[in-house]
Amino acid sequence: MAQAWMAAAERIQGRAAVAPPGRGAPRAVWSVTGSDPSARSAGQEARRLLAQQRETHLVWNPLTGEIVQLLPATRRGRIDLGGTHHDEWHVDRGLEGRVCLVVAVVARPDAPFTDGPMHGLDPVLAWLDSWGVARRWNGALPGGAEEPGSPDEASARAWSRGGHFGQDHVPGSDAAGPGHVEPARLLAPYPGVERDTATDQAKSAFEPVTTPNGRQPSAIA
Repeated sequence: MAQAWMAAAERIQGRAAVAPPGRGAPRAVWSVTGSDPSARSAGQEARRLLAQQRETHLVWNPLTGEIVQLLPATRRGRIDLGGTHHDEWHVDRGLEGRVCLVVAVVARPDAPFTDGPMHGLDPVLAWLDSWGVARRWNGALPGGAEEPGSPDEASARAWSRGGHFGQDHVPGSDAAGPGHVEPARLLAPYPGVERDTATDQAKSAFEPVTTPNGRQPSAIA
């Protein structure tokens, strides 16, 4: 049964208001804090985001396994998941989907966190699973082949399918994402599967869609 608060996480209460349920496939969005996980704890980064009124649902340190939750799944994150379209209007994609759960990883974008230890990841994925977020990566992948049509069209198609996304591949987003992470490592394994031997199995767990934006990856900081 899906729980609004993750049992394995330390809780620091954020201040986001309850939002009406959205429509569409459940989604998870991944970003990084831009900080060194050996020097900054998940608690420190969670309090920084709270002070900046930019709460995500979870803050996770993959080096230590520390997980802090700022918002229940029934509330929408305060970190902006939108962008300016045609210089006329702004859409916050965090208000879309039955849930749109945001995970801030204590890491730097130039040091992809999937290249190192990912302690505590399995309970994070299990919680996202419980909210119906499909274990597939529908956002763009570094170096992938571009889908037919414009990047905006490809991004919108990917977003409509739900699943997991980098922050930079939210449609219309002006934000940057988590760096060159490896979705096959991030989204595997399911319980009982060894992560380091599951890469081939995991390749079927994501559906890459390339939406090149020409930006260098950076952080939410």
